[in-house]
Amino acid sequence: MIMNFTDSIIPRIKNKALIDYSHIYFSIKNETLNAIESFGLPLEKAELAERRKRKQDELRASGALFRNNNKSIVSNGRISSACEACQTGTGSYTTFVSLKCHRDCYFCFNENQDNYSFYVSNHKNVNKELTELLASGVHLKHLALTGGEPLLHKAETINFIRLANELTPETYTRLYTAGDLLDVETLQSLKEYGLDEIRISIKMDDSQQKRKHVLSKIALAKEYIPKVLVEMPVIPGTTEEMNELLLELDELEIFGINLLEFCFPLGNAKAFQTRGFELKNPPYEVFYNYWYAGGLAVAQSEQICLELVEFAMEKKLKLGVHYCSLENKFTGQIYQQNYDQKLSEMYTFSEKDYFWKTAKAFGKDQKKVQSILEQHQIPFEINETYNFIQFPIHAIQLLGKNNLDLIISSNVLEHKENETEIREVNIEWTTPSLFEEIDI
Repeated sequence: MIMNFTDSIIPRIKNKALIDYSHIYFSIKNETLNAIESFGLPLEKAELAERRKRKQDELRASGALFRNNNKSIVSNGRISSACEACQTGTGSYTTFVSLKCHRDCYFCFNENQDNYSFYVSNHKNVNKELTELLASGVHLKHLALTGGEPLLHKAETINFIRLANELTPETYTRLYTAGDLLDVETLQSLKEYGLDEIRISIKMDDSQQKRKHVLSKIALAKEYIPKVLVEMPVIPGTTEEMNELLLELDELEIFGINLLEFCFPLGNAKAFQTRGFELKNPPYEVFYNYWYAGGLAVAQSEQICLELVEFAMEKKLKLGVHYCSLENKFTGQIYQQNYDQKLSEMYTFSEKDYFWKTAKAFGKDQKKVQSILEQHQIPFEINETYNFIQFPIHAIQLLGKNNLDLIISSNVLEHKENETEIREVNIEWTTPSLFEEIDI
């Protein structure tokens, strides 16, 4: 067992050097939380995290499929292979023709994308991009076109799917769209060129009439595309409407729905304030600079998503109901930064969360640990600045039942111009008697 550093953990620790070290991370966390609160949205009460944990335990007991270190949860095991690939990002590539969109969703995070203003008015040459990518030797298992709204550029969208089918026919292709602009001619072309999957979003703040229009487009898409999914953020306060929507989608016999954790895109705060939204607390499992542009998770969205997975299981719905958390979006980045790198034997790559792990003992405990490591010829390093000894995770078992406070350190590799740095991004507490290697 390993545990996060919290105010409740500190009284259990008698090692002053370790406590001093943990304060570095408390400071980072507090600075980040202060920066987050400056956006003008309050953080939810911390105890609500325990409520989510209880719901997860209930779902696990009911037989829901928990994936990606509990960041992805599926009602009946029915999940797109592209979602499975997203976990590590290996062999996956997503691009867009432009970021222009005919919708104006208050929660859209496209403005956070690099060169947003340029790509609202200009197009990427996605065909050239794909051709060069494949020519470089990249093997694509999954390829996606998103936006903006790709169907504002129907000719470019169809030509991209055609080219993908021509150059790499074994690659699984998918298209993201709001759905309103789908028509028979476009769907016939997409079918002809082998589109494997289409993901259509539904906006719960649309009128009933508009939502029915999109549902009719979903039914139409099912006549042409092998896998039709809905993908949408789940907004707090929409539980009953979402339950009804799941029943309607199940009647349409589509493949599934991806329930996305609703996010605040770090802008347009007034729209979120007027709706009374708060931010999820804690906002991150590991505080780090993530590439994903979605923003910060909104409080209670995850709770509703978990309840919707439960609803689907209780109603025995055939469509796969997949909860994709914000944290689920981060793991591909960590995997890409850390996987297949060469580090000293001091570090162990975690197949669970993709961080590089190492162990540390502090202060008065160093000599005892060092003596045992030397007896077994285990490598170690002494850090005089922070008063710790660092050693491989697998050596913890050699420490027996010694009453030692240990840190499990999580690290990422940051690739800079001419060098690669190891950066510690999280610490957790354990003891030799509590720790099991399965924990990492």
